[in-house]
Amino acid sequence: MAILPPEASYEEFCEYTVGVKGPKSDMELAELWKWRQKLAGIRFDTGRALRSQLPPDEQHLTRKQRGAKVEQEAKAAGRNIERLPDKAYF
Repeated sequence: MAILPPEASYEEFCEYTVGVKGPKSDMELAELWKWRQKLAGIRFDTGRALRSQLPPDEQHLTRKQRGAKVEQEAKAAGRNIERLPDKAYF
């Protein structure tokens, strides 16, 4: 049997579930449907949208690497880089 598509209706879900797992009560089917809806709503933030806004040479760098690159560019431009005291971050 094929995998149930995400846009399947409740009736299709019930038919599929009974076909795969055997007879279930209406309450069990309702709980499984709620669980399916909850799982379908999970989204993962991979940072792809943010990285796409960066220049092409920085899209593959981590935050730490980008910070180091900015610091090196500033030093190359003759700026003096000094770290703020830890109290300044609170």
